[in-house]
Amino acid sequence: MSRYRFSQDIERERRARTRRVVLGAILSAVLLLGGVGLFILGLNALTGNRGIAATATPFVPVVRYLTPGAPTVINPTGAAGAPKPTTAAPAPTLAVGGAPDPDGQVAGIKDFTCPAPRSAPAKFGYGIQSNWPVGDIGSWNSVMADKLKLTWTKAQVRWKLYEPERGKIDAYQWQILDAFVGDANKKGLNILFGVIDAPNYLRTALDGGNAGPPDDFNEAARFFKRITARYKGCVQALEVWNEMNLDREWQTPRAKIVGSEYVTFLKAVVPAIRAKDPSMMVVMGALSPVGATVEGKYTDDFVYMDQFVAAGGPALVDCVGVHLNGFNLPPDKAWDSGYNDTTAKFRGPFDNPNHSWSFISTIKGYRERTNKPMCVTEFGWASMDGLGLTGDPPGFGFALDNTEQEQANWIVQGFGILRDLGYVRFGIVFNLDYSQKIGQKANEPGGDPALYSVLRPNGSTRPAFDAIERMDKNVP
Repeated sequence: MSRYRFSQDIERERRARTRRVVLGAILSAVLLLGGVGLFILGLNALTGNRGIAATATPFVPVVRYLTPGAPTVINPTGAAGAPKPTTAAPAPTLAVGGAPDPDGQVAGIKDFTCPAPRSAPAKFGYGIQSNWPVGDIGSWNSVMADKLKLTWTKAQVRWKLYEPERGKIDAYQWQILDAFVGDANKKGLNILFGVIDAPNYLRTALDGGNAGPPDDFNEAARFFKRITARYKGCVQALEVWNEMNLDREWQTPRAKIVGSEYVTFLKAVVPAIRAKDPSMMVVMGALSPVGATVEGKYTDDFVYMDQFVAAGGPALVDCVGVHLNGFNLPPDKAWDSGYNDTTAKFRGPFDNPNHSWSFISTIKGYRERTNKPMCVTEFGWASMDGLGLTGDPPGFGFALDNTEQEQANWIVQGFGILRDLGYVRFGIVFNLDYSQKIGQKANEPGGDPALYSVLRPNGSTRPAFDAIERMDKNVP
């Protein structure tokens, strides 16, 4: 199989996995709320609101807080066979920010008020992505903020879940997002929203179930305006879409994957964001580093970036989103450096070299083309080691080459490289906890998030978790 076809297969698995994870997340959250005998705090305590209007299925978030001396097993999901963190008193409520913006109102639920509004920090930030809708929101946020001492986290917002039918909203989705944002903000985490996947009733190009923007880009401006107004001061950065150089993320009636069309989309959306929160950092949606072009299916990320630049895209954003897939290559190895791991069974980066295999070549290539700050919204290395499983993870054979210790070493090294480049605003690792929050094992189709997780499925920490916890996070 060619390197390009393989890369495309990887992306297909990942996009399908993302859809399964989101749907599974909603179901798991409902089961958790119904079955776990934990004390429950109202949304008032979590978000700083005065209350919540009665609905047919009111949302009541579950929140616990890590205490000093927490066990090395991290399992706030309450899964069988693993200890749970000790319950402690809730943290004190912080003073709320200004009055809510009417444009951020959601019918049927109270307005959201940010507990501690702030802008994105100027210094480089360290972050990780959690499968945030699943499990104990407060405990998982505490793992990131209090145990790992990170300053950024990412929440993907799948638009179609929040406005599932024309003229209707899903109050539960908004309430759980309120809960996550309010709690993360109180704990000092900066938040990146990644908004994707317009509702089907706003789209006509629906073949194959691929995601995409609305036919009318002004509809997207309306939704971006709402979430920006609602979470002003609590969400520091907003990534406008995801991997637009793939038809699975950017299927439109025009059936073309070109950077100029995305620039047209930004011209509709960005003014709405700026009008509601001028301090929010607008991030270009990260491209998929596929390294090849098949007309109407996917476009080489460097080619797409050149199109984006030619159409004036850099002037519309504050930062260029970046996805850095580590494969089985250390982060400091350029694609054309001649590096060859003779022990590697997965031979793509060595026998068919291309910039898209390389962490350092990809981000430097984007910087050279745009001369903009970079925001790494996803990076990491997959490893099958230590998961207690055998076999070849479908589409992720390179994970067999990477030990858990290499995963740890390369994540720490990757953070250091991003910090030292001087033009990167933050780096967010994929991922913290998907290994515990999906239904598939790492050696099954759709189980690939577990390969990247820094926790094992039983909640024990992998070397990468411990390395992130110990590493020096000071920034000059």
